[in-house]
Amino acid sequence: MLAVAQEKTTSRAPDSAGGFCAATAPLSECGSAHPYDPADVKVLGDLDYGQTSESVDYSSKPPFRAFVFSAFGGERVEVTVKGDDRKAFVALTDSTLNQLMSGSTNLSLSLPYRGPYIEVWYILFRDFDSKPGRFTVQVKKLANTPEQSQADGSTASTKH
Repeated sequence: MLAVAQEKTTSRAPDSAGGFCAATAPLSECGSAHPYDPADVKVLGDLDYGQTSESVDYSSKPPFRAFVFSAFGGERVEVTVKGDDRKAFVALTDSTLNQLMSGSTNLSLSLPYRGPYIEVWYILFRDFDSKPGRFTVQVKKLANTPEQSQADGSTASTKH
C-alpha cells in the first residue's frame, strides 16, 4: 500500500549543506538539499519495517535503484543495503526525491516531522563504483528516545 505524502516544511533545522540530518550523524553522512531526477531512479517495489528485499540486480542504467516505504515523520529508521561482494552507496529521500541523508551500506536517522500523516520515503542505492552487482535492502524502525519524541512532537503513548 502506498500513501500520498503531505508536503509541508519541516520544523527541523537544515544542516550546513542545506539538507536534514540526524543530530548524531557524522557530517560526512548528512544529505544535501539536491533532489534526484526521477528518470535516474528505477523503483523496484515497497518494503515494510523489518522486511528484507529479495536479492536484486543493479546496473548503471538508470544510475539508481530504489525501494519505497511508508512511515510517519519523527520515526527513527535504519536502512541497510548489502551486496555479496560489492559496497553500496545509499541515500534516503523524501517523497519528492530530496535527499535527507546518504552514506555507504547503513544509514540511521529520524525522519523529518511534517505533520501527523504517514508519508512515503525512498531508499535509493547503487554500487559504490557503479558496477553491476546484486543487493538486498532492509528498513527497520528503531525506538525513539524520550528526547527525540519530544523534539518531533510525537508522544510515547501508542494509539490503537
